[in-house]
Amino acid sequence: MELGAWSLELGTCLVVVLLLYLAPLFLNAPLTDPDEGLHAAISQEMVERGDLIVPRFLRRPFLDKPILFFWAQAASMRVFGLNTAAARLPGLIFALLGIATTGWLAAVLFSDAPRADAGRAWSGPQVACMAAGCYATMALPFLLAQAPVHDIALVPFTNLALGFLWRSRWTLAGVVLGLSILTKGFEGVAIVGAGYALYLLIARALTWHLIWRGALVVAIAVFVALPWYLAMNARQPGYLHYYFVDRHLLGFATATQEHHGQPWWYYLPLVIGGGLPWIVFVRRVSFDAPHRVAWSWLGSAIVLLTLAQSKAVTYILPAMPAIAILAVASFTAQRVWRAVTLATAAIFATALFAFGPRLAEEHSARDLAAYFNASGRLPKTIFVFDQRVSFVYYLQPQLRSQLRDGQIQSVSVEQLAAMRPFPHDAVVTIPADLASARVPRILPLADATWDHVGRYVVVIP
Repeated sequence: MELGAWSLELGTCLVVVLLLYLAPLFLNAPLTDPDEGLHAAISQEMVERGDLIVPRFLRRPFLDKPILFFWAQAASMRVFGLNTAAARLPGLIFALLGIATTGWLAAVLFSDAPRADAGRAWSGPQVACMAAGCYATMALPFLLAQAPVHDIALVPFTNLALGFLWRSRWTLAGVVLGLSILTKGFEGVAIVGAGYALYLLIARALTWHLIWRGALVVAIAVFVALPWYLAMNARQPGYLHYYFVDRHLLGFATATQEHHGQPWWYYLPLVIGGGLPWIVFVRRVSFDAPHRVAWSWLGSAIVLLTLAQSKAVTYILPAMPAIAILAVASFTAQRVWRAVTLATAAIFATALFAFGPRLAEEHSARDLAAYFNASGRLPKTIFVFDQRVSFVYYLQPQLRSQLRDGQIQSVSVEQLAAMRPFPHDAVVTIPADLASARVPRILPLADATWDHVGRYVVVIP
């Protein structure tokens, strides 16, 4: 088909990508805490130490996340320098890959379906551009891309895995699922496996042959990911048990891990609100194969994540492309899709450029790092009311090299008030909105010197 037949859809997608995903690199917005600053500090330490096996924060092994996202960030920092744009670039690239693979998967699903089942006169490239545009302007994927986390990197791998399974490309499906294991453990395997298995059950197409093929895909995935996990376990004995038993199994089955205690309906408002504006257009319920795949994918992910005891906003992200694909299948006119896409992009861009830098400053500690950089030294102990890890990222290299275990300590008001005597050569960093209300009650700090540093107060006894 001629390019002109779908150039408007392609042009719309390119405008959205430029406006919402590339232009923010040029904003003077610092890394935000906790996750973005933490991940950047870990990758920064990886570059400075030259250790590509064990991710570390403040010299301590960081065991909660696998390695692939850190590898991408470390590579970016090594090429472009230890700066904010270099730290943020890999996450935005993964977000763009998520957009592109959502379009590719939509084209694969609908181009392989009979024309009557597809229910549309759209060409494969048109379907791809429309689905990509929907995903790029969906609320939750857009918001999470502005402070990228590991789940952003998971989306392209789960999209590719579903497309390869659909096309019976078993080896390729195993390879990309192996990369997903290096990104977020077995989360991607579970979401893809549950979604595709449910589709096969509904379609009455599940056979022993496909079950063995699925086992082969998982075996290939494990084979791809295993070398790093074994190397990590050799360097940090017990890592495999911690990550796959404590973090995975106990995190799913018990309330003993982080992010527990959420209500059972936790993901429903996230799917509805995070799927705006496109979830409004998901009206067509069909039993054709592409719809079955998308509904099985989204529904099984919601059920699976709802059953888990540990719940977090980012966990649902790999299922959000299903909403984009279902929305495209419901459109009858490209002009409506184009109008909604451009209007949503304009609203998001206006909010991003008007409020993004200020919100980032409110959730970052770049100014605090600048204060210590100017002094040229770090106190023996730095007490913090919350763990502002971007403070570590923005320290000058010679100061970061002086950091030792226990030098930065999180404390409460009660712990500070109980300190007798107050430690020598120690400071307290407090968000300014808390300082005026809570610090005067702490006797050891009553006569201290207060230095106002942006949104923070540095209290020097």
